[in-house]
This record gives sequence, C-alpha cells and structure tokens, in this order.
Amino acid sequence: MLSQKSPKSHRSRLLFLCERIMALLILANVIVVIFDVTYIQFRDWYLKADLYLQKLSETPQEKYLQKVDELQEELEKKGLKSSNIENLLEDLRLSSVQLFINRPPFRVIDDYGALEKIQQRFTTHLGKENFSQAVQVFWQKDYLEAQGWQSQLDFFNKQIRPLLLLYEPQIWYDLIKGIEPFRDSQDYLITVNKLRILLEKKGIEAAEIEPLLKNLRDSSTELIDRDYYFQVVNQTIVLTQIKYGMKEHIYSQIPDSNVTLTPTLQFLESLNLLQYLAPDILWADKSSKRAFNIFWSRQHLETFTWEKELDFFDGNIRFLMQSFYFRNLDTNGKFVDRFWLVDLPWMAIFWMEFIVRIIVISRRPNISFLDAIKQRWYDIFLLQLWIPELRIITVFIRLHKVQLPNMTQLNTSMRFKLIGIFGKEIIEVVLGGGIDLLQNKISKGSLKKAIFESKSKSEKVDVETNDSGKIQEIINRVLEVTACKVLPEIHADIEDFLHYQVEKSMQQLSIYRRLQKIPFLRRLPDQIANNLVVQISRTISTSPQKAYQTPPDAVSIKLRQELIQHFSSKLVSELQEKQTFDEIEILIIDWLEQVKNNYVKPSNQPTLKSSDITIPKVIPTTVIELKAENESKKDDL
Repeated sequence: MLSQKSPKSHRSRLLFLCERIMALLILANVIVVIFDVTYIQFRDWYLKADLYLQKLSETPQEKYLQKVDELQEELEKKGLKSSNIENLLEDLRLSSVQLFINRPPFRVIDDYGALEKIQQRFTTHLGKENFSQAVQVFWQKDYLEAQGWQSQLDFFNKQIRPLLLLYEPQIWYDLIKGIEPFRDSQDYLITVNKLRILLEKKGIEAAEIEPLLKNLRDSSTELIDRDYYFQVVNQTIVLTQIKYGMKEHIYSQIPDSNVTLTPTLQFLESLNLLQYLAPDILWADKSSKRAFNIFWSRQHLETFTWEKELDFFDGNIRFLMQSFYFRNLDTNGKFVDRFWLVDLPWMAIFWMEFIVRIIVISRRPNISFLDAIKQRWYDIFLLQLWIPELRIITVFIRLHKVQLPNMTQLNTSMRFKLIGIFGKEIIEVVLGGGIDLLQNKISKGSLKKAIFESKSKSEKVDVETNDSGKIQEIINRVLEVTACKVLPEIHADIEDFLHYQVEKSMQQLSIYRRLQKIPFLRRLPDQIANNLVVQISRTISTSPQKAYQTPPDAVSIKLRQELIQHFSSKLVSELQEKQTFDEIEILIIDWLEQVKNNYVKPSNQPTLKSSDITIPKVIPTTVIELKAENESKKDDL
C-alpha cells in the first residue's frame, strides 16, 4: 500500500510546490504593478536615493576630473617637460575613450544631453568632425605645447567640466514613463557649475563673473515668469518651493523686512515653526524675482561670502531644480507609458500557465473547456493588460490556496472573536430583555393564571381534570427521583439527624436518667436508640426505592395513584393561597434579577431592583419582614 501511494504523494508535493512558486511570481508581478502605478508620485524619493547612492562611491566623471586636476597640478609645477606628463596624458586619452565612447555613464544621450554637448564642444574647439579623433588630439603633448596648455585647460574647465559635474538622474524607470530632465533647469544648473568653478579658480573679482551672474538673474526671471505647459508635470509644486525657499533666505537677512505679526505668530516665528506651518504669511507679499536678483549679485556674494551662499543653493535649491522633469507624449496625445515592455515577460509566463492548466482540467471526465475556465475564473484578472491593478484579486486567492501565509488559525480566531462579541451583545440585549419581560409578566400575575386558572378563567383547577395531568406527572417524577436517587444518597445524613433527635428526646425522659445510674443497664437505652435510628433511617432511605423498583401489582398501582392525586390536590390547593403564591412570585422575581445582574448585564450598566417592579398585589407583612431579615444577614456577612 505504501509503495502505491508514494508516487502520488510525491507528485502532490511537487504540484503544491509549483503552485507556491507560481503564486510568488504573481505576487512579484503585483509588486511591480504597484511600483509602476505609484512611480510618478514617489519619483522624488527615488531621485534622492539615486543621489545618495552616487555619493557613496566616485562616479566615472569624478575620477576623470581627478586625473585632469593631477595633470593641471603637474603642469603648474614642472610644465610640459615633466617626466610624468606623458603618462598622465596617455591615461586621459584611454579614460576619454572609455568615458565618452565605449561605456558612457550619461543618462541623457540625445542632442540636449551633457554627452552630446561635450562632443559638440570638443569637435568645434578642435575643428574635427570625429569626436574620438578630437578628444585624442586634445590630450596630446604636442597639441598642448602648440596651443598653450593654460588656454586649453581654461577651455576644459569652462566648457567641459560644468557638464561633467551636471547630475543626470540614473533612474532607469524614467525611460518607461517617458521622463526627461527639464532642459531649462539643467542649463540653469550648468551655469551655476560654471560660476562655482570660476570662483574657485579666479575668485569673486574676476571679470568673467558678472556675465555669469547676469545670465543667472535673467534665467531666474524667465523660470518664474514663463508659462509652463502640462508636459512639465511637477512645475507648480516645485516652482513654488523654489520661490519660497529663496524668499525666506534673502528676506530673513534683510532687517525689518517681515510683515507685522500677531503675538502668536511672533512666538511661532521665534521657534522657527512659522516658516513650516504657514510660510505664505511671512513671504507672500515679497517678490521672488527680486530675491533671485539679490542672490545672484556680486555685492550679495561678497557680503555673505560666495562659499556659504552657493552651499545654500546646493542644499536647498539644487535638488528642486533637478526634480523638474519633462514627460513625452505618445501618438495618441497621452503621456508615454511603456509598462507593457516590463509586463510582457510576465504575461507570457501567465498565459502559458493558464493554457496548460485549462487543458489539463478539461481532460477530466464531464468537464468541458468552458467549465475549466469557470473553475479558474480568478486568473482572468491576471491575463488582462488594461487594468493591471485587478491582479491583486488573483494574488490573494492564489496565496490563500497555497497557504502563503497560513491564515487558517488567524481566520479561526477572528471568527470566534466576532462570534464572541456578537454573542455577548445578543445575551445582553435578548436575554436581558426576555428576563425583564418575564419579571413583568410574573409581577402582573401571569404565572398564577398560567398554572391555576382554567381556560374559561372562571374556576380554579380541578386536579381530577386533564388540566392537572401534567402536575401529577411532575409530582410522580419528583417522588420517583426522591425515592430512588436522593434518599439513598443521604442515608448517612438521615441517620445522624435521627440519632441526634432521638438522643435529645430520650435525655428529657426521667427513666433514661435513672437507667444511666445503674452500672449494667446504662448502655441499654443507647443500644435501643441506635437500633431504632437504624431501622427508621433504613425505612426512610431504602423502602421507597424498593417500592418503585419492585414490580407493581394492582393494589400498589392504585395506592400510588391515590397518593399522587391527594398530594397534588393538596399542593395545588395550598399554592393557590394568596400569601403563599405572592411569596413565590417575589422569590422568582428576585432570582431572575440576580441571574440578569450576574450573567447578562455588563458591570457598567445599572441594575434593576425588585423594588422598582410594581406588583399589583398585597404583599404580606411577614414576607416583607422575612426578606428584610435575610438582607440584613447578608449585609452583616
């Protein structure tokens, strides 16, 4: 048997493993879909992550610039006659081919990207049509000696270095969404790079500084005043942040430039919170164009030192400029979205798996091809391209089927918890209301009417009629249980009780006291009493049981019926007495109230006292006194 089941068991485990792998593949695809749907919204975070990763290690552009700096330092120290110059130039020629031709690390490779501009400037400067030839000639010793290495390195630092320092996002998913860096903001940052390089090389007094500052002032005004078309997707938010950032920086340095603030706003400003909570209150009436004109002025850079001001720009404005992007349109006039290129391999796998599964299912007896598709209805969401978000339905069902994760225990506990919550509410509302209704009915005499009054409500119940049949049957069952079950179990208690009562009675007799004084007869009364107690207790506890267990004869049956009939008749008659039944009603109402308070009502709800229930009957004084006595005893305990 084990040898026959083993292959099937192995096959089942293998199929289950394949199901799990497929479910995980679908989950991975859904994660990709979520990433695609939310990419535009969270692109700034991906951009910051890309910048952070680039800072962790030196980029190829930075390594290239370090080699140029080494060459310039060597030339400034020893000139072209240095023995290391040829090695440095050879290294730069090889690095130029690697950086610009073989493995360019530039993100934008069209006519507006940094790489294309570098190639154009090299070829134009050297008068060559071939970029590879131009860059090889530029780093030749003979060329530098003929053209002057100072002027050639000045050209490189002014025209090429700013482009190599320009950050171009390396987020590959921008290609899927048709995103390109905004050209105007990129040109703006290139000009800032030129300014920093010139300031580092020649200082704030250089003649070339003012044209660059004027260019930046004009570009800032154009950046603020221009009408942006919808393809510059994030222009409103980013431009507003740029303007407020610059206004806060400039006008906070100018005394008495703030608007008049209320005491509360002044307190928030002193804590540096107002600029985050409501910056529009501080700078809404200030001109952002004037702020940029002040910032890009020689006087301002001299007063507050250009190093600090450019550090402020790099820390607060540069990233906002970098986050500007332009999004291309497709032939239908919609934003480019090439997600289908990413999704195509996934769809091929999903369609192959679906077709194979449908073929296998349809080969089973009495299952058609359409029935097989109906069985896998949830996979339809997986196979469509139009609303990929619906695939989350498929992944939930597939993961649940392969128990990834195993939610059985969680589902069970959740169901029991919900059942417990609703069950508690049901007990509190339904049973509580039912007990209140039962108390009200009992207080109005419904219990007595239901038990004792006849259907005509004109006569009391006659135990001879059929209406009392149930009462007699109950009494018969009570007597049987008492005789056969209760009395034999309490035989020892009956015997102790009778022994105490007999001994107490005999001590009151004078003959018993006289016999106690005679030496040989003093134990005689005790023996007689013991025998009497044993006989009586045995009769009480075992005789009724024997009477029920002995096969009944006609006389026994008749006597038992008469006993039950007379007993029930007398019991009903006594219960119909007003005082007796009023006591019973009060006890039942109190007992129901105790049940409701202990098991139904929550502890934070007020309880209903029996005194709150109006009983339209005269309660005997003895009953009230008895109840008060019991309550006082409880209080004493």
